[in-house]
Amino acid sequence: MKFYKIDISDKRIFDEYFKAFQPEIADLTFTNLFMWDPFYDINFTEEDGFLLIMAKPYNQPPFLHGPVGVDTNKLPIVIEKAKKYFETQGYKFMLKRASQKTIDMLTQCGMKFESLLERDLSDYVYKVQDLVQLKGKKYHAKKNHINKFLRLYGQRYEVKKIDDEIVRLCWDFECEWYEKRNGQNDVGLTFEKLAIERAIKNFDKLSYEGMIVFIDGKIKAFTFGEPLNKNTVVIHIEKADPDIEGLYTFVNNKFLIEFWQNFEFVNREEDLGKEGIRKAKMSYHPFKFAEKFTVLFD
Repeated sequence: MKFYKIDISDKRIFDEYFKAFQPEIADLTFTNLFMWDPFYDINFTEEDGFLLIMAKPYNQPPFLHGPVGVDTNKLPIVIEKAKKYFETQGYKFMLKRASQKTIDMLTQCGMKFESLLERDLSDYVYKVQDLVQLKGKKYHAKKNHINKFLRLYGQRYEVKKIDDEIVRLCWDFECEWYEKRNGQNDVGLTFEKLAIERAIKNFDKLSYEGMIVFIDGKIKAFTFGEPLNKNTVVIHIEKADPDIEGLYTFVNNKFLIEFWQNFEFVNREEDLGKEGIRKAKMSYHPFKFAEKFTVLFD
């Protein structure tokens, strides 16, 4: 078994597997894997009809994503081969960020394993129309945020679809956002900046769609996402000027209205166990979680 470093030219291979597999978790898009490669050091191989994705994250032990394929009968063979590879490299073999679909496939083929739910890594999934319409008492505060933004900036903002010409403005804004937060002192924000840079530089080769919000002609927010499966869109990045009240809420709502109303669900990724992010994501009242697991084998 030989693993290969992920490259932008590999997108077609990944997309074919993902189209057949119909993933539920945000990790399993080529955009996500490619942009976060500076942190995760992504390598891959194809084995017996499965795509195997290995990560060697910064300051963490290596792991295998849940194998991406549909032939359950061949899964035990694939797992055994991967296990042997890890052992020959001196790594402990484990699956991390494995979806419920992977757990179901392992169970179906009779494999013995232990799974641990990773709440901090599980993705928040919402109904698109819940976040578009913001109906009812539970979304009252969100409506107020948007209304306040529109009162203050209704005649001053402009929304544009990201294209080859204006995508570079997202990078200018990200650099400003990073400096304001002293990002150089935060490893997480530094790797996020590298991820955003890779996504922006390869905009013409990746599959995401994006939106920029201008206020008084200056970029104040951007976001991008793409289809995850037939009925779910995933939001990869959402950045806004925090000094502009209601802007984050407006961006969340407007992006879905303008781009993704033909999808039933929106996956807004994980909270990584960070209290502020968890509070913000819970305030939008998730419909469900796309759960992720760590899986260990005998």
